[in-house]
Amino acid sequence: MPRIPKASFDERRNHVIDAAMTCFSQKGFQKTTMLDVATEAGVSPGALYTYFNSKEDIIEEAANVRRQSRAVRMEIASLLSGAIATIDQMLADFFVEVDRDDPAAESRIRPQIWADALSNDRIKRILKDAWSDVVLGLAEVVRSGQKSGEINPDLDSVSVAQMLVCLGDGLVLHRLVDPETIDVGLIGTVFQSFLTGQFNTGFDPSVSKEEQTEKIR
Repeated sequence: MPRIPKASFDERRNHVIDAAMTCFSQKGFQKTTMLDVATEAGVSPGALYTYFNSKEDIIEEAANVRRQSRAVRMEIASLLSGAIATIDQMLADFFVEVDRDDPAAESRIRPQIWADALSNDRIKRILKDAWSDVVLGLAEVVRSGQKSGEINPDLDSVSVAQMLVCLGDGLVLHRLVDPETIDVGLIGTVFQSFLTGQFNTGFDPSVSKEEQTEKIR
């Protein structure tokens, strides 16, 4: 049997991953079978097992591909002027992903994977590794902002990164459950106001208007 060139092999693996994501979105991760994935990908079950032995293998490889893509986007965003601009760009890219109507979009599949992680130790490990990778990357950006004076140096950089990840994951879930009332664009604007210091007007209700005016002077 002739050996498949690596480029062609990788392309076919990616095609299988895309097919699996479609199946997971339509049927759910737990209900999807490897036969479903093979059918969606247009390959025989035997050929499918040439690329992946299980659904968990597919999820792990998808996470690796996502990690590489995220690293490239983070590197591009870091070329912007400052940590705040970098975080803002990363969030903007994330909001675009969340707002996609593609039924196979990663944001539509994540909650299913989260649910399976509660009873599947391997999926839990894959998720924890993926989250850790995101947090470490964001924390590094936060620390650079603390060194430059953009971000409060008293804040724990890892905790800041974890907060951003948790807020993003919460948005993913709410967008799926209630897409009619969740406006990702407007929420992105609110996120940006927090980042740029525009959320707080500086008004202190415990101080009289006269004192506020005097402070301004």
